[in-house]
Amino acid sequence: MIEAIREELALADPEAARSILRKNWLRLIIESHSAELEQLCVDHQDPHDPHILLIRACCRDLAGDSYGAEYLRGQGLRVAQDDFVACFTDLLLAPDASAKAAVADRAHVALAECGADDDYPSALFLLGWTEVRLRRDFARAIALLRSAADEARLRNRPETHRLAQSNLAFALTQAGLFSDAERVLDALPPSEHPSDWDRFEGGLPETNRGCIAYWRGDFERAIVLFESVIVEESPGNNFEALARLYYVMSLVATKREDRYHTAAGLLRGISKADKHGIPWDTLRRVVSAWLAHAEGQDERARALSAPVLTRTGAAVAHALLAELYRVMGEPVMSSQAFRLAAAAGMPRYARVSTLVTSAALHSVAGRGSHAHEQLERALETAASENVFAPFLTDDPVIADLLSAHAHWGSSEQSFLLAVFERRGAHAAALAGILTDREREVLAFLRTTMTAEEIAARLGVAYPTVKSHIRAIYRKFGVSTRRAAVLVSEGR
Repeated sequence: MIEAIREELALADPEAARSILRKNWLRLIIESHSAELEQLCVDHQDPHDPHILLIRACCRDLAGDSYGAEYLRGQGLRVAQDDFVACFTDLLLAPDASAKAAVADRAHVALAECGADDDYPSALFLLGWTEVRLRRDFARAIALLRSAADEARLRNRPETHRLAQSNLAFALTQAGLFSDAERVLDALPPSEHPSDWDRFEGGLPETNRGCIAYWRGDFERAIVLFESVIVEESPGNNFEALARLYYVMSLVATKREDRYHTAAGLLRGISKADKHGIPWDTLRRVVSAWLAHAEGQDERARALSAPVLTRTGAAVAHALLAELYRVMGEPVMSSQAFRLAAAAGMPRYARVSTLVTSAALHSVAGRGSHAHEQLERALETAASENVFAPFLTDDPVIADLLSAHAHWGSSEQSFLLAVFERRGAHAAALAGILTDREREVLAFLRTTMTAEEIAARLGVAYPTVKSHIRAIYRKFGVSTRRAAVLVSEGR
């Protein structure tokens, strides 16, 4: 395709060349010819034409040159008319959510007014791609991406079709329609070599599957999937960054304390600025706060998460934050995060999380009937897509509430039984996850040696041994030395 366009351009006058580029630029970007496209723009008779500048800005952005993209975009928009090219380059490049939402509204109008020189299938894909990231209407995003996939199939454009299907799976995942997402992922054609757009997005199919595995409580599988995606030198603002976030949450869920230091480094590599409408700093702060809590640093967790309570538009992050504040004993702040989550329009799995959090808050406050009502709603919401993760915490409030709910009576009795089975399997897995040093300490706990004597024998500080003992207790779900020994012996 790119060679055919080169031949056309070689024979065309300046205006005809401009028309050829206008007709093909979006497809060339999406189908991974951005480097060749940029060279064609540079070689154009008028490289300072506003459309040429805007197209080059998109090429720069895909190449990872955000500064070059910003400068070229500014030059092009200064003189460009508000037409199809200006609208859809701005749709790709607009940095923050509010700006991107405004451009998306313009793009919906532009799609209805597409001309002969406008690339309708690619535009459909890019608008659907944008709507997923804005998270303001998943049904619309899903419909747009389905339409883009159909258009690409009808016009025999297999690469655009693959990308539309891949992003459709992501839209379905983000909406909480996990079963539908898996069907689309299973039908995706293989990609032998990652394209420019694949690298730009950063491991989308594996991240999709990892997110589903996480929310279904299959944390070990999630870790494996995310590890296949994570590349430390990535830009920190694509699906690879999302994989980092969920990878850390999976490590926290499985209490992999030996990996926490590495996890902190991965979080530092995530962007502090929004990109394509995604609030990366909000997401990074919430997950960093969870990691700090897991390390016993609740004050640091509060400091990290405090700014998030002044931000909006991140339903999943605020749902996770509501639960974090609850377990840290901050019911007022938990309720505040809960309200922020609800205001953003939550997907199914985030709603399950907030309902479980709400049930626990009611339980602690002595409102037993309200607690059971919220827990029942959580079970009803979770059952159809097997959302287990919010029920698997070893927090005693949740454990006691679930046990009481079994006697209270549930219309989702079979799913509740599955929750208990998953909790048992998760607890058993955690019992086997000790660091090498924790195993050494556990061996001494079987003796009559005191913590001070164990510290002296190991040649470490007394507080370090106490920290290891607390970690062992937490992983085993016990509170005494004798109970830890009994669990380790399978009794």
